[in-house]
Amino acid sequence: MHFTFQRNVKKYTLSTLDTTIEGGADDMAVGDATSLRRQIIKLNRRLQLLEEENKERAKREMIMYSVTVAFWLINSWVWLRR
Repeated sequence: MHFTFQRNVKKYTLSTLDTTIEGGADDMAVGDATSLRRQIIKLNRRLQLLEEENKERAKREMIMYSVTVAFWLINSWVWLRR
C-alpha cells in the first residue's frame, strides 16, 4: 500500500509539474513577446531619430559644399581678373 501511494504521488507531482512548466512557458512566451515588442518600439524610435539626424546632416553638408564651391569660383574669378 505504501508503494502504491508513493507511485500515485509521483504521478500527481509529475503531472502538476508538467502543467506548471507548460503554463510557465506560455506566460514566459507572452512576457517575452511583450518585452520584444517594447524593444522593437524603442529601436524604431531610435532609427527614426537617426534617419532625421542623417537628413539634417546631409542638408548641412550640401550647404557647406555649395558655399565652398562658390568661394573657390569667386576666388578663381578674382585671381584671373588681375
